Amino acid sequence: MTVGKVLIFPSPKGNVSDNNIKQVEEYLDRFGVLHERYSPDLEHDFDAVIALGGDGTMLNAARVAFRRGTPIMCINFGTLGYMSGLENSELDMLESLKLGFETEKRMLLDVKVERNGSIVAECTSLNEAVIARKADGDIAMLELRCDGALVCDYRADGIIIATPTGSSAYAMSAGGPIIDTKLDAVCVCPICPHSLGARAMVFSPNSHLEAVIMNGEERGNDLLIADGKAIAELKFGDKVSATRSDKTLELIKLKKDAFYETLYNKMS
Repeated sequence: MTVGKVLIFPSPKGNVSDNNIKQVEEYLDRFGVLHERYSPDLEHDFDAVIALGGDGTMLNAARVAFRRGTPIMCINFGTLGYMSGLENSELDMLESLKLGFETEKRMLLDVKVERNGSIVAECTSLNEAVIARKADGDIAMLELRCDGALVCDYRADGIIIATPTGSSAYAMSAGGPIIDTKLDAVCVCPICPHSLGARAMVFSPNSHLEAVIMNGEERGNDLLIADGKAIAELKFGDKVSATRSDKTLELIKLKKDAFYETLYNKMS
């Protein structure tokens, strides 16, 4: 695969300097790759997205990429950059955008909130969907179902429903398993559970997972957060469903795929 024009998506927090952006643009010019910078107020025409920053920037840029159905790559200008395809010292490898490269498909989650029979919020997530109690709220009380069957009752700070991509992010920090990104699966991991028997569980990618909010009105509301973005305030009886999306995200691969080596180097 090759691309003719890329959309440059710098860190929305301004963590990447204009000089860094210009450096990337100079390499793209050298290799004959057209480019333009992302603006939320403009319509863009592009074949691929290049995010400049860390993993947070990648998650923001991924929303633009999968809506358009274009591949994406992140150049790490952040601190961790686990999902980055290149480090900022490897810009010469951008030549492969013209010479040819492979892509890797990543699973996405479709997340919906049903209230009294109506869908009140929905989104698509690359990493995870999190149901969490508010900082000043009471403990979250949840009922987890898989394909309609009761799996577990949780009393916890919340739960994380993660893809393989997200398994090495928040879910890992909460004690969940690391899932190879070549697999399709869904992990549900409790956050600080108030139970000795609560454990992370891995489900088939074809599972229909549903978390029912059991907190009474007097206990306050929980929050639904997807890929770090607040989606909805949840009320008693709300049903949060998570299923594998029909869409996938294509990651541009310019280097040898070394999942476990990257994991070791970034996490150690």
